[in-house]
Amino acid sequence: MFEEVFAAGDGLDPLRIALGVLSLGTAIAYQLIEHKAPSPLRTGLKTAAIGLLVPLPLLGLGAGPALPLMLLSAAFLFSALGDLFLAMKGDARNFPRGLAAFLVSHIFYIAVMLPLASEPATLSLKAVSLAVGLGAIALYFTLAPSLGKLKLPVGAYLVAIVVMALSALAIPEGAPLLGLGAVLFVISDSVIAFDKFRMPVPYRGLVVWVTYYLGQALMALSLLALLLP
Repeated sequence: MFEEVFAAGDGLDPLRIALGVLSLGTAIAYQLIEHKAPSPLRTGLKTAAIGLLVPLPLLGLGAGPALPLMLLSAAFLFSALGDLFLAMKGDARNFPRGLAAFLVSHIFYIAVMLPLASEPATLSLKAVSLAVGLGAIALYFTLAPSLGKLKLPVGAYLVAIVVMALSALAIPEGAPLLGLGAVLFVISDSVIAFDKFRMPVPYRGLVVWVTYYLGQALMALSLLALLLP
């Protein structure tokens, strides 16, 4: 997987490696200061962790299918925008803005993965897919009394992220790391929602960021390996 993504042999491999290393470095740096008060540094690190992945699919244009690679780049871009909005505190409108950005990101992910999807290849993947769907339904009805005007947006978001995860789990060539990445993404967002609308989650910052970044990284590497020759 790493060889397909970072060893294309087209002269751009040092740039690919630099982007990957910087992304991981900023993700670690953000986690180290996540518990501190909002600041430009904290916001910048959180946004850059996935933002640095945006160019990776574009560097493969000409070697792989153009449209899926551009859609994947857009998925990373809107994820980074979602991180930017969620990192900026003090304005209640930033949460729905972040939700909208991540919703768009999931739509781009779905557009990349759905053409590659089929029925989940194994019984275990089918069981995980069922658990993801049932878990999302249970989460929504648990949170619904506290959502107020956000019932519809949160419901739409849950549908999108579940479809995204099910699409990942239904790509035989991408299993198991692609599916694992998508499930980790779902877990991260579920913890955010439960913490915000239901009750505080212990070690929320650590749990959310580790599952989120690891999920995105696994999805990025898996999809790039699938799309690039």
